[in-house]
Amino acid sequence: MKKVLLVPVAIAVLFIGCGSTPTEAKPEESPAVTETAPETASPPPETSAAAYYSQGNDFYSRNDFDEAINSYTGALNKDPGMADAYMARGNAYSGKLDFANAQKDYAAAAKINGDYDHFARGYSLLAAKDYQSAVSEFTQAIALKTNLFAAYNDRGVAYTNMGNQDLAIADFTEAITLNANSAFPYNNRGNSWLMKTSYDKAITDYTKAIELYPELVFAYSGRGLANYRTKTYDKAIADYTRAIAITPKDPMLYSLRGDAYLARGDKALSDADYATAKELGKS
Repeated sequence: MKKVLLVPVAIAVLFIGCGSTPTEAKPEESPAVTETAPETASPPPETSAAAYYSQGNDFYSRNDFDEAINSYTGALNKDPGMADAYMARGNAYSGKLDFANAQKDYAAAAKINGDYDHFARGYSLLAAKDYQSAVSEFTQAIALKTNLFAAYNDRGVAYTNMGNQDLAIADFTEAITLNANSAFPYNNRGNSWLMKTSYDKAITDYTKAIELYPELVFAYSGRGLANYRTKTYDKAIADYTRAIAITPKDPMLYSLRGDAYLARGDKALSDADYATAKELGKS
Protein backbone atom coordinates (compact mmCIF):
# COMPACT_ATOMS: atom_id res chain seq x y z
CA MET A 1 0.00 0.00 0.00
CA LYS A 2 1.10 3.54 -0.59
CA LYS A 3 1.37 5.29 2.75
CA VAL A 4 -0.27 8.68 3.19
CA LEU A 5 0.18 11.50 5.52
CA LEU A 6 -0.17 19.35 10.76
CA VAL A 7 2.94 21.82 17.37
CA PRO A 8 3.79 25.22 17.60
CA VAL A 9 7.12 26.80 18.46
CA ALA A 10 6.94 30.45 17.48
CA ILE A 11 5.32 29.71 14.18
CA ALA A 12 2.71 27.52 12.54
CA VAL A 13 4.08 23.99 12.51
CA LEU A 14 1.57 21.43 11.33
CA PHE A 15 1.56 17.81 12.32
CA ILE A 16 -0.71 15.77 10.27
CA GLY A 17 -0.95 18.27 10.19
CA CYS A 18 -1.57 21.19 14.44
CA GLY A 19 -1.32 24.81 13.95
CA SER A 20 -0.96 28.22 15.45
CA THR A 21 -0.37 31.70 14.16
CA PRO A 22 3.26 32.78 13.64
CA THR A 23 4.45 35.25 16.22
CA GLU A 24 7.62 37.09 17.05
CA ALA A 25 7.67 35.77 20.60
CA LYS A 26 5.57 33.20 22.39
CA PRO A 27 3.85 30.09 21.00
CA GLU A 28 0.11 29.94 20.51
CA GLU A 29 -2.18 27.25 21.82
CA SER A 30 -3.32 24.53 19.44
CA PRO A 31 -6.84 25.00 18.06
CA ALA A 32 -9.74 23.17 19.64
CA VAL A 33 -10.36 19.71 18.31
CA THR A 34 -13.62 18.17 17.22
CA GLU A 35 -14.54 15.00 19.02
CA THR A 36 -17.38 13.86 16.77
CA ALA A 37 -16.72 12.31 13.38
CA PRO A 38 -18.93 13.46 10.50
CA GLU A 39 -21.82 11.20 9.63
CA THR A 40 -21.67 9.42 6.31
CA ALA A 41 -24.30 7.60 4.33
CA SER A 42 -24.23 3.82 4.21
CA PRO A 43 -22.10 2.70 1.26
CA PRO A 44 -23.74 1.09 -1.75
CA PRO A 45 -23.49 -2.70 -1.36
CA GLU A 46 -21.70 -3.11 -4.69
CA THR A 47 -18.77 -0.89 -3.70
CA SER A 48 -15.81 -2.76 -2.20
CA ALA A 49 -13.67 -1.63 0.72
CA ALA A 50 -10.68 -1.45 -1.61
CA ALA A 51 -12.59 0.82 -3.99
CA TYR A 52 -13.58 3.15 -1.18
CA TYR A 53 -10.01 3.16 0.09
CA SER A 54 -8.64 4.02 -3.35
CA GLN A 55 -11.20 6.78 -3.73
CA GLY A 56 -10.19 8.16 -0.34
CA ASN A 57 -6.55 8.26 -1.38
CA ASP A 58 -7.52 10.23 -4.48
CA PHE A 59 -9.45 12.79 -2.43
CA TYR A 60 -6.62 12.96 0.10
CA SER A 61 -4.04 13.66 -2.61
CA ARG A 62 -6.11 16.69 -3.58
CA ASN A 63 -6.33 17.94 0.03
CA ASP A 64 -10.08 17.25 0.05
CA PHE A 65 -10.07 15.88 3.56
CA ASP A 66 -13.83 15.79 4.13
CA GLU A 67 -14.45 13.60 1.09
CA ALA A 68 -11.42 11.48 1.96
CA ILE A 69 -12.88 10.85 5.41
CA ASN A 70 -16.21 9.88 3.88
CA SER A 71 -14.52 7.41 1.54
CA TYR A 72 -12.31 5.86 4.22
CA THR A 73 -15.38 5.53 6.44
CA GLY A 74 -17.05 3.71 3.58
CA ALA A 75 -14.10 1.33 3.42
CA LEU A 76 -14.33 0.68 7.16
CA ASN A 77 -18.06 0.09 6.97
CA LYS A 78 -17.32 -2.66 4.45
CA ASP A 79 -14.25 -3.99 6.27
CA PRO A 80 -13.96 -2.93 9.95
CA GLY A 81 -10.61 -4.70 10.22
CA MET A 82 -8.91 -2.60 7.54
CA ALA A 83 -6.06 -1.05 9.51
CA ASP A 84 -4.78 0.90 6.51
CA ALA A 85 -8.13 2.68 6.22
CA TYR A 86 -7.97 3.70 9.88
CA MET A 87 -4.47 5.08 9.37
CA ALA A 88 -5.48 6.91 6.21
CA ARG A 89 -8.59 8.36 7.83
CA GLY A 90 -6.45 9.45 10.76
CA ASN A 91 -4.22 11.29 8.31
CA ALA A 92 -7.25 13.00 6.79
CA TYR A 93 -8.57 14.02 10.22
CA SER A 94 -5.13 15.35 11.04
CA GLY A 95 -5.16 17.32 7.79
CA LYS A 96 -8.34 18.98 9.10
CA LEU A 97 -6.55 19.69 12.40
CA ASP A 98 -9.00 17.32 14.11
CA PHE A 99 -6.43 15.69 16.33
CA ALA A 100 -8.82 13.92 18.68
CA ASN A 101 -10.39 11.86 15.91
CA ALA A 102 -7.01 11.35 14.25
CA GLN A 103 -5.59 9.91 17.44
CA LYS A 104 -8.58 7.59 17.83
CA ASP A 105 -8.08 6.24 14.33
CA TYR A 106 -4.34 5.73 14.79
CA ALA A 107 -5.02 3.83 18.02
CA ALA A 108 -7.63 1.69 16.26
CA ALA A 109 -5.15 0.87 13.50
CA ALA A 110 -2.52 -0.10 16.06
CA LYS A 111 -4.93 -2.50 17.77
CA ILE A 112 -5.47 -4.28 14.46
CA ASN A 113 -1.89 -4.16 13.23
CA GLY A 114 0.93 -3.93 15.76
CA ASP A 115 3.25 -2.44 13.13
CA TYR A 116 1.35 0.81 13.64
CA ASP A 117 2.06 0.98 17.36
CA HIS A 118 5.13 3.19 17.09
CA PHE A 119 3.47 5.77 14.89
CA ALA A 120 0.36 5.89 17.08
CA ARG A 121 2.48 6.37 20.21
CA GLY A 122 4.65 8.96 18.49
CA TYR A 123 1.58 10.97 17.51
CA SER A 124 0.26 10.90 21.08
CA LEU A 125 3.64 11.95 22.47
CA LEU A 126 3.91 14.77 19.95
CA ALA A 127 0.49 16.06 20.98
CA ALA A 128 1.66 15.85 24.62
CA LYS A 129 4.81 17.84 23.69
CA ASP A 130 7.14 15.03 24.76
CA TYR A 131 9.27 15.67 21.69
CA GLN A 132 12.29 13.49 22.44
CA SER A 133 10.13 10.44 23.06
CA ALA A 134 8.08 11.23 19.96
CA VAL A 135 11.27 11.30 17.87
CA SER A 136 12.18 7.84 19.17
CA GLU A 137 8.76 6.40 18.27
CA PHE A 138 8.66 7.99 14.81
CA THR A 139 12.18 6.74 14.13
CA GLN A 140 11.03 3.20 14.90
CA ALA A 141 7.96 3.69 12.72
CA ILE A 142 10.20 4.82 9.87
CA ALA A 143 12.38 1.74 10.33
CA LEU A 144 9.23 -0.37 9.91
CA LYS A 145 8.16 1.77 6.91
CA THR A 146 4.94 2.63 8.76
CA ASN A 147 2.90 5.63 7.56
CA LEU A 148 6.12 7.08 6.22
CA PHE A 149 4.95 10.46 5.01
CA ALA A 150 3.32 11.30 8.34
CA ALA A 151 6.21 9.80 10.33
CA TYR A 152 8.80 11.97 8.58
CA ASN A 153 6.64 15.09 8.75
CA ASP A 154 5.75 14.60 12.40
CA ARG A 155 9.31 13.74 13.42
CA GLY A 156 10.29 16.97 11.70
CA VAL A 157 7.75 18.81 13.84
CA ALA A 158 9.29 17.28 16.95
CA TYR A 159 12.76 18.33 15.82
CA THR A 160 11.46 21.84 15.13
CA ASN A 161 10.14 22.12 18.67
CA MET A 162 13.44 20.80 20.00
CA GLY A 163 15.26 23.57 18.11
CA ASN A 164 17.06 21.29 15.65
CA GLN A 165 16.07 22.93 12.38
CA ASP A 166 18.59 21.06 10.21
CA LEU A 167 17.15 17.67 11.15
CA ALA A 168 13.64 19.10 10.82
CA ILE A 169 14.36 20.36 7.30
CA ALA A 170 15.79 16.98 6.32
CA ASP A 171 12.62 15.23 7.51
CA PHE A 172 10.26 17.70 5.84
CA THR A 173 12.23 17.31 2.62
CA GLU A 174 11.84 13.54 2.82
CA ALA A 175 8.11 13.95 3.46
CA ILE A 176 7.88 16.13 0.34
CA THR A 177 9.68 13.43 -1.65
CA LEU A 178 7.06 10.92 -0.47
CA ASN A 179 4.08 13.19 -1.12
CA ALA A 180 4.77 16.32 -3.15
CA ASN A 181 1.05 17.19 -3.23
CA SER A 182 0.76 17.93 0.48
CA ALA A 183 1.04 21.53 1.65
CA PHE A 184 1.96 20.64 5.22
CA PRO A 185 5.64 19.71 4.90
CA TYR A 186 6.23 22.76 2.67
CA ASN A 187 4.65 24.97 5.34
CA ASN A 188 6.65 23.27 8.07
CA ARG A 189 9.93 23.49 6.17
CA GLY A 190 9.17 27.15 5.57
CA ASN A 191 8.89 27.57 9.33
CA SER A 192 12.30 25.98 9.84
CA TRP A 193 13.86 28.21 7.19
CA LEU A 194 12.22 31.18 8.92
CA MET A 195 13.79 30.23 12.24
CA LYS A 196 17.14 29.93 10.48
CA THR A 197 16.55 33.45 9.03
CA SER A 198 16.68 32.02 5.50
CA TYR A 199 13.77 34.19 4.46
CA ASP A 200 13.90 33.67 0.71
CA LYS A 201 13.74 29.90 1.17
CA ALA A 202 10.94 30.29 3.69
CA ILE A 203 8.91 32.42 1.28
CA THR A 204 9.44 29.88 -1.50
CA ASP A 205 8.13 27.04 0.67
CA TYR A 206 5.16 29.02 2.00
CA THR A 207 4.25 30.00 -1.55
CA LYS A 208 4.29 26.36 -2.62
CA ALA A 209 2.12 25.43 0.35
CA ILE A 210 -0.38 28.10 -0.66
CA GLU A 211 -0.37 26.86 -4.25
CA LEU A 212 -1.26 23.37 -3.02
CA TYR A 213 -3.74 24.45 -0.35
CA PRO A 214 -5.04 28.00 -0.95
CA GLU A 215 -6.96 28.06 2.35
CA LEU A 216 -3.97 27.17 4.54
CA VAL A 217 -4.01 30.22 6.79
CA PHE A 218 -0.72 29.33 8.48
CA ALA A 219 1.19 29.56 5.20
CA TYR A 220 -0.08 33.11 4.64
CA SER A 221 0.77 34.20 8.17
CA GLY A 222 4.18 32.52 7.95
CA ARG A 223 4.96 34.17 4.63
CA GLY A 224 3.67 37.43 6.05
CA LEU A 225 6.17 37.21 8.88
CA ALA A 226 9.00 36.41 6.45
CA ASN A 227 8.01 39.42 4.34
CA TYR A 228 7.81 41.58 7.45
CA ARG A 229 11.30 40.59 8.51
CA THR A 230 12.65 41.41 5.06
CA LYS A 231 10.88 44.80 5.29
CA THR A 232 8.61 44.12 2.32
CA TYR A 233 5.70 45.49 4.28
CA ASP A 234 3.17 45.73 1.46
CA LYS A 235 3.54 42.00 0.81
CA ALA A 236 3.34 41.24 4.52
CA ILE A 237 0.12 43.23 4.81
CA ALA A 238 -1.34 41.43 1.79
CA ASP A 239 -0.52 38.06 3.34
CA TYR A 240 -1.98 38.96 6.73
CA THR A 241 -5.08 40.35 5.04
CA ARG A 242 -5.60 37.07 3.20
CA ALA A 243 -5.07 35.14 6.44
CA ILE A 244 -7.65 37.35 8.17
CA ALA A 245 -10.14 36.66 5.38
CA ILE A 246 -9.76 32.94 6.12
CA THR A 247 -9.72 33.25 9.93
CA PRO A 248 -11.32 36.60 10.78
CA LYS A 249 -11.46 36.10 14.56
CA ASP A 250 -7.78 35.42 15.24
CA PRO A 251 -6.47 38.41 17.25
CA MET A 252 -2.84 37.55 16.51
CA LEU A 253 -3.34 38.12 12.79
CA TYR A 254 -4.62 41.64 13.41
CA SER A 255 -1.72 42.32 15.75
CA LEU A 256 0.77 41.12 13.15
CA ARG A 257 -0.83 43.20 10.43
CA GLY A 258 -0.83 46.14 12.83
CA ASP A 259 2.93 45.73 13.19
CA ALA A 260 3.33 45.78 9.43
CA TYR A 261 1.13 48.86 9.04
CA LEU A 262 3.11 50.63 11.76
CA ALA A 263 6.43 49.72 10.12
CA ARG A 264 5.09 51.11 6.84
CA GLY A 265 4.10 54.34 8.58
CA ASP A 266 0.31 53.86 8.59
CA LYS A 267 -0.39 54.58 12.24
CA ALA A 268 -4.15 54.96 11.87
CA LEU A 269 -4.50 51.55 10.23
CA SER A 270 -2.09 50.08 12.75
CA ASP A 271 -4.09 51.45 15.67
CA ALA A 272 -7.30 50.05 14.18
CA ASP A 273 -5.79 46.58 13.90
CA TYR A 274 -4.38 46.68 17.41
CA ALA A 275 -7.81 47.73 18.72
CA THR A 276 -9.45 44.84 16.88
CA ALA A 277 -6.85 42.41 18.22
CA LYS A 278 -7.49 43.67 21.77
CA GLU A 279 -11.24 43.31 21.38
CA LEU A 280 -11.02 39.81 19.91
CA GLY A 281 -8.60 38.81 22.65
CA LYS A 282 -11.29 39.46 25.25
CA SER A 283 -13.60 36.82 23.81
